[in-house]
Amino acid sequence: MRLRQLQCFVVLAEELSFTRAAQRLNMSQPPLSTQIQTLERELGVDLINRTSRKVALTRAGELFRQRANNMLDQYERSLQEIREVQQGQDGMVEIGTTGSILRGGLSELLSSFTASHPRITLRVHEQSPVAQINEVRRRRTDVSFNRSIPHGEELAYEYAWQEELVALVRSDHRLAGRADVWVTDLRDDQFVVLQPESSDFAAYVMSYIVASGYRPRISQQVIDAQSIPSLVAAGFGVSIVPAGIAKLTTGPLVFLPIRPDPPHSEVYMVYHQDDPTPALRVFLAETRRMLGHAPGGSG
Repeated sequence: MRLRQLQCFVVLAEELSFTRAAQRLNMSQPPLSTQIQTLERELGVDLINRTSRKVALTRAGELFRQRANNMLDQYERSLQEIREVQQGQDGMVEIGTTGSILRGGLSELLSSFTASHPRITLRVHEQSPVAQINEVRRRRTDVSFNRSIPHGEELAYEYAWQEELVALVRSDHRLAGRADVWVTDLRDDQFVVLQPESSDFAAYVMSYIVASGYRPRISQQVIDAQSIPSLVAAGFGVSIVPAGIAKLTTGPLVFLPIRPDPPHSEVYMVYHQDDPTPALRVFLAETRRMLGHAPGGSG
């Protein structure tokens, strides 16, 4: 059974005239008659009662007319869905990130995108920075929001936004009542830090503290900055974290700006250089627009 046979039958069933049906289909009557006869042979039933004066549907033809219309509708819907996928109007984007970046503005950005593109599904995976890059490289995720710039020509990256880093102390800490702090004010404290080898960002925070003139005494090391507040609240020391960590964080904690030159963390969008999917192209373009960036900007 071919699509053209279904189309010919449906038009004939509507017109009940080979002449008018052939005109609508932009074909002559003999090929139209051949299409209907071939369809009847394949189905093993008569669909049309033919007389010299009129054309009528048989009982089987009436039933098959409904089925044929349904099949043609399904075909058209399938074509439309394929076009939407190709144009990026439908599909899925797999996103790798960390909890701290989600708190730092990514969750709001994803919510805005979903509201304007409801047919593109966003699926978020919380992963370590290194795991995120590896998953993009293996094409298991489409894009990573990462504080580190990737290595390797197969990956592209774009600056997304910048976030200030702040000092995190318990509410009963000697500095808790201050409006801001200097990094040197924390010299005598123990630190909860990210594992320096876990990411470029972790190494940057450590080098920033060291550049202030001392090497911090480390009590705990973690992989995700989102884990730091609970350890600080438990009395394991102080820390320097992205300001977005303060969002949704509860407990006896105080977040203090660092002066005079506060450190900053850049967040990048990282994706595979070759053949981004249509949905990812739409996601990247819309994200650039929401962030106020010009198209492109890959590293």
